Parts: sequence; C-alpha cells; structure tokens
Amino acid sequence: MKKILSMVVAIALALLALTSCGQRQKVDISNIKSISELNGTGANIAAQTNTFHLDALRAQVTGVNISDYDSFSLLLNALNSGAIDGYVAEEPTAWSVCAKDSSCDYIKLENNTTGFKATAADVGIAVAFKLGSDKVEKVNAVIAGISEQTREALMRQMVTLSEDVTAVSSDAPALVSSNTDTSNGTLKIAMECDYQPYNWTQLTDVNGAVKIANSAGYANGYDVQMAKYIAAELGMKLEVYAYAWESLIPAVQSGTIDGIIAGMSPTEERQAQVAFTDCYWSSNLVIIIKK
Repeated sequence: MKKILSMVVAIALALLALTSCGQRQKVDISNIKSISELNGTGANIAAQTNTFHLDALRAQVTGVNISDYDSFSLLLNALNSGAIDGYVAEEPTAWSVCAKDSSCDYIKLENNTTGFKATAADVGIAVAFKLGSDKVEKVNAVIAGISEQTREALMRQMVTLSEDVTAVSSDAPALVSSNTDTSNGTLKIAMECDYQPYNWTQLTDVNGAVKIANSAGYANGYDVQMAKYIAAELGMKLEVYAYAWESLIPAVQSGTIDGIIAGMSPTEERQAQVAFTDCYWSSNLVIIIKK
C-alpha cells in the first residue's frame, strides 16, 4: 500500500511540475544589451553542463533562474518549448541557429565593465591533448600557418552548410591540405558531433564529412575540417570519435583518444587537466533568445 501511495505521489508531483512549466510566464529579454540589464529580470537562462558558460552565469549574473542542459540540442529544444528564455553560446552557434529559424535572435555579451567578463582563454577555442604531449608544439605550428581570413571563411562556410546538412555545396573548401601522406599513423580526435556549426552528425560524407569511428553517421563542421587539416599536415590519418561533453577530457587522460577538437576553451581549470594548443578560433559569447 505504501509503495502504491508513493507512486501516486510521485506521478502527481511530476504532473504538477509539467503543468507549472507550461504556465511559466516568458520573460522578454530581447532588448537586453548587457549583463547589468539582465540582472534582476527573473529570466530563465541556461547553459551547457560543465562549461565556462555555466560557471560564468553563476558567478556574474544575479536575479535570474539558472539551469543547465547536457547538450546544445537540448538547450535549443528548451528555448523552443518555452522552458527557458535564453541560453549562452558562442556567436557562430547563434549564426547557425538564427539562419535556420528566423524567430530566434541573440544578445551579444560585451566584455566590458557592464557586460560579461571573460578572458581570452575563456572565449578562445583550442585543441586539447594529454598533459606532456609532444603534439602540442607540432599542432601549434600548423595553426600558426592558418590565416585569420581563412579561419573566418571556414567558419562562415560551416554556418552555411549547417543550415541544411544534406545539401551539396558547390563551393571549394575554405581550408584544405595538399599533403596526402599518412605514414605518421592515426590521429584520434573526439568531439560531441552535436554542436553546430563547430561539429555535427549527418547521414552521408557529403561536403567533406568524416565517418564517426564509434557510432553511426558522419561528422562535419568547423572542428571536423580543422581536424582534417591538422591531421593531414602532420602526415596522419584522421579518426573522429563522438563523446558526450563530460567524457571528452577523461578520454584524453586515459589515452583512449589522442585529442579533443570540440569547441573547447582552454580555461584555467581545464589547463590543469589537459594540455592545450594555441587557439584556432576566438568568439564573442551571446545569449540565444526568441524574438
């Protein structure tokens, strides 16, 4: 009897939670220009679990309801369902989301005295290897040879491709290596394969996508194309692996994979766990919202 009663109570609470969520009043933050204006609004703002985005929200924003989700797909679903009023992401992610959905917009979190304070490492993106790896210097040399113009062109190209991952592009790749020698072995790189335009999963190898070694489908995006270039310049064959965000660093530490190219920022906390290269991209942080 007690067991049945407990089940009834649990179901009732779950239904109450769902009802409450459906009745939640949306907070309009579309005119917000800085963190100081966001403070005290009572808005529901989210970020991905175990990221600098979430840490910064908790440390720098007050008077809002903060939550976290395991992936950017879940964050976007929460925004579309009305469960949250916005979520923190890099600006290229906002370009991709807004290109596919005109009802979405984003707020730039300016890095100033009234905005979102972040260091260059916090907003940069780098390749991560096991502490002490000799690959860091080698990859730094490769990254140094990629111009800012090419990096920007590649990102814009990946944003366009992410609008429809099944469409075949007639544009030449913005970044491609002429080296075809892979005699230096295999470079095993991990990413989420779920973070457009940095990385995503598609059904075919169209537009230079790479087969995902540990699951079905092919990976493409900015990180994938960068990984292809780095591997080629090192004379190595590339293998891409899909891992959940929180599993990426442990996979490197254990030696299961060689490195991470997954839109990961070299924050101070992460630098104690893995070795980072120089940044191959730097971005403004934003809050993606509904108009």
